[in-house]
Amino acid sequence: MPRIAIFQFSGTGNTYFVAKAICEAIRKTDRCDLFAVENHLADADRLIERYDIIGLGYPIYGSSLPLIVFRFIEALSTHQKKAFTFCTQLLFSGDGAAYGARQLEKKGFVVLWQEHFRMPNNITDLRLLERKKPYDFDRIARYVDRRASRFVSLILSGREHRRGSNVGSLLLGLLQRVPFEAMDPAVLSEAVRIDQDRCVRCGECVALCPVSNLRRIQDEIFPQKRCTLCYRCVNHCPTQAIRLATGSYVKFPYHGPKSAFSIKTVQEDDRYSDSPSDDPST
Repeated sequence: MPRIAIFQFSGTGNTYFVAKAICEAIRKTDRCDLFAVENHLADADRLIERYDIIGLGYPIYGSSLPLIVFRFIEALSTHQKKAFTFCTQLLFSGDGAAYGARQLEKKGFVVLWQEHFRMPNNITDLRLLERKKPYDFDRIARYVDRRASRFVSLILSGREHRRGSNVGSLLLGLLQRVPFEAMDPAVLSEAVRIDQDRCVRCGECVALCPVSNLRRIQDEIFPQKRCTLCYRCVNHCPTQAIRLATGSYVKFPYHGPKSAFSIKTVQEDDRYSDSPSDDPST
């Protein structure tokens, strides 16, 4: 029975929701644990050594990876293990899952399975993408469960499935990735804008930020020039005091892919709580 670990990074819950569905589908017959990338930037190698198959899930930004995921992969040692990647996207990403797979392959992983999941929009500070109507959460759950189950059946059967690896997907990905990655990283890292007049200094954004980009200084919240563009703070500020540089302040925040979703679960559900596998922390 293979032991499988899934590492996921999720800004506002979409990728976490998919990762958990994949984990639950695997656990019907095999062992699987779920880890938050943001909690394991320093010790992922130690965890990976305890598993047979490694999964990596992430949201796609301009057909590229979030900076925190790049850093996670760059910090890994070489591992000759089977792996799978999956990404969440609004409409399309071209080679989104394949791009992450190529980064893992540089570290020695043998990536045999790749999949894309269309999920709700969390970019809520752009009027063009603004959604006023509530989402059909039941429909989202059915879609994710169906697609996750199919993906897991391919993984457990050993049949390769490499979504996004064809030439057409690569070209579509390049159309988005080239201009996105051409942007100055320093400018992107300074993307967060905070309206100090709207801010009530509750500290929610400081606690939620996966890269410690927000810091309280003399009773005001200031960005620290290391934003990973995850939109977690933008969507969970209780007074809508945060936006990214090119956007407007949020009117209709995105609070996750299901009703009463807790964003803190994305951080805290680290090593899936009822996993039957041996505790990898020991």
